[in-house]
Amino acid sequence: MTTSTAAATTPRPSLRDQLGRSEQAYFVLGITAVLCFVGAATTPGFLTTGNFASLLRLSAAFGILAVGVAIVILGKGIDLSIAGVALGCAQATLALMSSGMPEWQAIAISAAVALIVGLVNGVLVAYVEVPSLFVTLATGLLVIGGVDMLLLDSNYYALPGGSWIAELSNGSVLGVPRPIIIAAAVFVLAWLFVTYTSAGRLVRAMGDNFATARATGAPVRPLQVLTYVISALLALLAGYLTVSIQGSVQTTVTSFDPLLFTALTATVIGGISLAGGRGSILGVLAGSLFIGVLNNLLVLHGLTSAVQDLIRGGVLIAAIALDSWLHPRDEETAKSGEL
Repeated sequence: MTTSTAAATTPRPSLRDQLGRSEQAYFVLGITAVLCFVGAATTPGFLTTGNFASLLRLSAAFGILAVGVAIVILGKGIDLSIAGVALGCAQATLALMSSGMPEWQAIAISAAVALIVGLVNGVLVAYVEVPSLFVTLATGLLVIGGVDMLLLDSNYYALPGGSWIAELSNGSVLGVPRPIIIAAAVFVLAWLFVTYTSAGRLVRAMGDNFATARATGAPVRPLQVLTYVISALLALLAGYLTVSIQGSVQTTVTSFDPLLFTALTATVIGGISLAGGRGSILGVLAGSLFIGVLNNLLVLHGLTSAVQDLIRGGVLIAAIALDSWLHPRDEETAKSGEL
């Protein structure tokens, strides 16, 4: 058979295959640009410098959370403990500071808690083989409940002015607010890790096919632990950044739920496939910008919390459905196990 004949008989890739292989980040950035255009035409005050600065500052925290979640999902896991770590560690730090403990000691204790949570998540998932969905949901609740029982005696803790945590959101560099600089650094480091380090490339290979990665001699179990540790430490940073921007922390369990939702949604919308092994950090950035603009428009339009939750829930379901359509599970993928 000639080359031309073979080429003629080769079936053309389907639309799903073409979209599945494309970089979803550019598509999401295009939608975000359209959303900005619509917002500018329909929402007074949307195009102001102050609104965009506020939008980007608030997007920085859940963007950092999304990076941590993305690294876990690339290795075919899921981390629902991020909200508990962010909320619990922020609460614990401010509660310890209010009792007279030096800030550096309070931060060190909270960082140790975050590290332990990441290690526990990773060990239970990698070595005990407990589904990550249940492990991380449980550890997140344990952190919140433990901090509440042991440390909290108030419903509200204000962040002292001039503290190290407060400085995370104060000032700017060349006119760029500090939270944006911090988030940008996290995105760049995550991109370098996933793209150029052997550990990052192995995490992606592990998520694409766990059995094959293990057969090649890759240290898949330690790598799984590493992804959860990275996610927990980034959750700690995101919690501190949120407290720094808001100037306080509430001790209600639901106070950080929006962070969990936006981080997960930004990750999936950005093209990080729940099937594992697919997606890019650029996509996470695009998804974070999209969710930031969407949240900003919902608030500016004065919609009730119920309506906002309805819209956000619809967006999340649509993103998961799109991911399932673009990256269907096959027999080979199924062998790597469930989340």
